[in-house]
Amino acid sequence: MKFRISQNCDYVNGYLRYGHLEGEIEVNSKEELEKMIKENPRELRDYMNLVVDDYEVNDYDEGNNPIEFEEIKEDK
Repeated sequence: MKFRISQNCDYVNGYLRYGHLEGEIEVNSKEELEKMIKENPRELRDYMNLVVDDYEVNDYDEGNNPIEFEEIKEDK
């Protein structure tokens, strides 16, 4: 049997290095999207989420949080 185990941390200390924004938008045409990018690129941020690409953890503390687990079901 396989199990996924986890434990919450009370804090994590470190640095976010860099990231990017990504998302999905529905438009009628490529030209419409190009016009939106040219005229109001900041409005497109409403359609995107921040993804952190690189980070560094210097320290953490798991406190007295319990270790949790769940079984990993294997496909047969």
